[in-house]
Amino acid sequence: MRVTFLTHYFPPEVGAPQARISGLAERLARRGVEVTVHTTFPHYPGGRIHAPYRNRPLARERHGAVRVARSAVYPAANRGFARRIANHLSFAASSLATAPLTAAADVVVTESPPLFTAAAGVAYARAKGARLVVNVADRWPASAVELGVLGPGLALRGAEALERLCYRSAAAITVPTAGLVADLEALAEARGKVVHMPPSVELEAFAPVPPPAPIAQLRAVYAGTVGLAQGLDTLAEAARRAGPDVVELRVAGDGAEAPALRSLVDRDGLEHVRLVGVVPHSEVAGLYARADAAVVLLRDRPIFAGALPTKLLEAMAVARPVILSARGEAARLVEEAGAGIAVPPEDPAALANAFEELAADPDRRARLGRAGRRLVEERFGREQRADEWWALLQSVVEGAPLSRRAARPPAPGARRRAG
Repeated sequence: MRVTFLTHYFPPEVGAPQARISGLAERLARRGVEVTVHTTFPHYPGGRIHAPYRNRPLARERHGAVRVARSAVYPAANRGFARRIANHLSFAASSLATAPLTAAADVVVTESPPLFTAAAGVAYARAKGARLVVNVADRWPASAVELGVLGPGLALRGAEALERLCYRSAAAITVPTAGLVADLEALAEARGKVVHMPPSVELEAFAPVPPPAPIAQLRAVYAGTVGLAQGLDTLAEAARRAGPDVVELRVAGDGAEAPALRSLVDRDGLEHVRLVGVVPHSEVAGLYARADAAVVLLRDRPIFAGALPTKLLEAMAVARPVILSARGEAARLVEEAGAGIAVPPEDPAALANAFEELAADPDRRARLGRAGRRLVEERFGREQRADEWWALLQSVVEGAPLSRRAARPPAPGARRRAG
């Protein structure tokens, strides 16, 4: 079986999509799949090509058993709508221009967002004579509309038409949450193709660690994108209300809202809030290990009721309690697992109260952390998810119904070909 991942995001960039795709690609290769990743030259999130790379039409490299092809991109920072659209369009164009020079494929797996990468995947798969799988991490343009980034007009109608084209062209559509399954199954173009493929965690990299020695304050960490979807102004205001006697907060990450967050922290003199910028994904587990709790936030928008952030599972894997500011699927998971405290989104008073509760009770923190680790081990390991992906891809290659799973995947390291 020959599989190509067409993706805008890949290491050495850091972030949840980069870690997810590289981890899956490596595991499929160990199961005998011939894996190619077609991606950009690394430039996220700062908008500069990372040394020693340089922008050029096409370059090839290897990541272990995975072949990597990189094609040109207009590098842009992860802020500013017009420049990001140009960034996404440039890779969509370069990937199609260089598709004849990359490896043959039986299946092309592409991502949305960015929607332009998913749309390019339609033509890319046709050029390869391959079947198409679209992984939808987030409904776009619906999420852009709810965040106020995109309004009624020609651009929205065009984006919705591209979204429908991607679903109509796909042999399978994978989504990380039950909410997205329901949303997409309601669309005629996607009905019968949607497969629930929950997020996953590197259990070995995010191993459980005993809590640090208690101090008077709660050492809390937010690690992830600082963007419109997260609403970290709520986090800064909650830290201000709780005060330095209750919480020490560290924010690791970058994104479109990072400058505004830094201005807010400086304006209010929040010396107990430290912004550390981008942290390599390999160091995120260490951030959680040195903390008492993790904080995860989503804005109060209907579309986020079906979200399940990977950062939530990573913190739980390290056996840290989660303070979640969100509604819907993520909140139900935290509450049912007994893995943390869920508060309403965009409610800084409730978030500050959660800081105070956990700051006062180290034993409770330890209980919540252990419960989170148990849940992640049972349901969200990367090996389990790689098995499910292998079975899905095998079914797609064979043209089998998606409800049917292919034969048990080969053990990692075994060689097997199909298609």
